[in-house]
Amino acid sequence: MGLPVAASTAGKKVIIGAFADGGLTPFKQKIIPLAKDAGFDIEFLEDEYGVTLEKWFADAKNSAGQYDLYLLDDPWVPQFGAANVLEDLGAAGIDGGDKDWIGSMIDMGYWPPQKGPRVKGFETAAPALICVPFVGDLQTLTYRNDVYTSGAPKTWDEVIAKGKEGVAAGKIKYPVVFRGVSGNPIVTSWYPVFLSFGGSFFDDKWNPVFNSAAGKASAEFFVGTMKQNAPSGVVEFDSDQEGAAILGGEAGAIIQYSGNALKADDPTQTKVAGKLDFGAVPKQTAAIAQMGIFIAGIPKSAPNKANSVEFLKWYVSADVQAKLSEAGSIPVKRSAFGVAKPGNRLIPVALQQLDAGALPRPRTPDWAKVEELLGIELNKALQAGSGGGAALDTAAKQVKEYLSSVGYY
Repeated sequence: MGLPVAASTAGKKVIIGAFADGGLTPFKQKIIPLAKDAGFDIEFLEDEYGVTLEKWFADAKNSAGQYDLYLLDDPWVPQFGAANVLEDLGAAGIDGGDKDWIGSMIDMGYWPPQKGPRVKGFETAAPALICVPFVGDLQTLTYRNDVYTSGAPKTWDEVIAKGKEGVAAGKIKYPVVFRGVSGNPIVTSWYPVFLSFGGSFFDDKWNPVFNSAAGKASAEFFVGTMKQNAPSGVVEFDSDQEGAAILGGEAGAIIQYSGNALKADDPTQTKVAGKLDFGAVPKQTAAIAQMGIFIAGIPKSAPNKANSVEFLKWYVSADVQAKLSEAGSIPVKRSAFGVAKPGNRLIPVALQQLDAGALPRPRTPDWAKVEELLGIELNKALQAGSGGGAALDTAAKQVKEYLSSVGYY
């Protein structure tokens, strides 16, 4: 009889699977101790990003029962949703209709999606809440306040024009910096440019439409104008290189996710402390960023299912989300953005960006392949410094062929 007593004394067990990411540091440092005080015994199992999707999907598919909760990268939700391996959290009592949710975040937890195209087999299925937002994240603009002296540049034209003035004045070397490496990096950097020009990825039948006139204009601007105003090696830049350019004082503006953006406030990581500010992404027709969040799902094989549901209800409450905001993470409930002392100065800007516009990547299990094909063609055009529109035509053809081969049409 000793074991059950010991287990209950330790609290309600919840085994969380997560990938190693600085975005979860406030949760680990500040929220896990609060969870313990609230009666939960949290076992936090961390792996490298590259292995977690395969590992957790196998755990769920095989009903291995090694985890109670996965902290997924949001583009993975469709894969888990299509496999029908996660609990219906709405049926478990979590209210997806709560008006305090950031709408664009809670929408990502439904499978099939409540709006937009659906993959085959789910055309008529009722959307179920299989995941809930856990930690918010999205792209925002980081800019040099001694170059853009009247606040965050509002348009892409202003980013370039004022940036050139900053170069002429000897304050910076380049107006902009971004990631040019093929695949996910270049697509992530181009994404907010594409959205701000008015682009859309697919129609409601999964036909690629990213090579529309708006899409092509964004790609031409990206591989032409932006490349001309970026460091010469930008074709080979990834996060480390673009980060070094803004933190080292060479670049005037960059769009990035919060983990990298917040290095601007760490004097040990930047040479221009006090000269970097945050704002919403620039617009052409709109100011829309890419959103990518940590999102939590409970596998049907979870050994401590009831505890996990109870933990999620506690965690997404307004009170605990306020604590998360104070700890320095972007919360998933609107009220939590209003705390008197948010943990960093990016949090209020993140809400501005969410209200201006932030969109997730398309809700398909095949997004990784789409992104790979698109990224290869964009990178080729970036190397050439022209031909962005033609690159999108080529990629659209390849994406259509691929999606056709896996039964989309």
